[in-house]
Amino acid sequence: MGFGKFLTGITLATGVGLAAYFTLTKQDPRVWAKQLGDQIKDTANKVDDVKTAKDDVTAKIQALNTAVTAATPAIEDIQSDVEKFAFKIAPRVEEIQDTVSRWDEF
Repeated sequence: MGFGKFLTGITLATGVGLAAYFTLTKQDPRVWAKQLGDQIKDTANKVDDVKTAKDDVTAKIQALNTAVTAATPAIEDIQSDVEKFAFKIAPRVEEIQDTVSRWDEF
């Protein structure tokens, strides 16, 4: 019984509050209900848009992780080739630097 009285009191208070609001703002309850319904639909659509965007970002992150994983061996091969090339040209670079230094002395 206590819960029923509480629920009745809340319902009456809400009704009186809405009636006072409509009277003070001179607003039609049907227009207010329509606006409220439209606002709820817009909010629900925006929530759906956010969920869709989150799912898209998650899918793109997964694709990026897959691409990075697939590219890792190629990047390591390139790095190895660069290191080999640098080792091979190191003596020639030293000769070039010596030659340039001698030219600077003139």
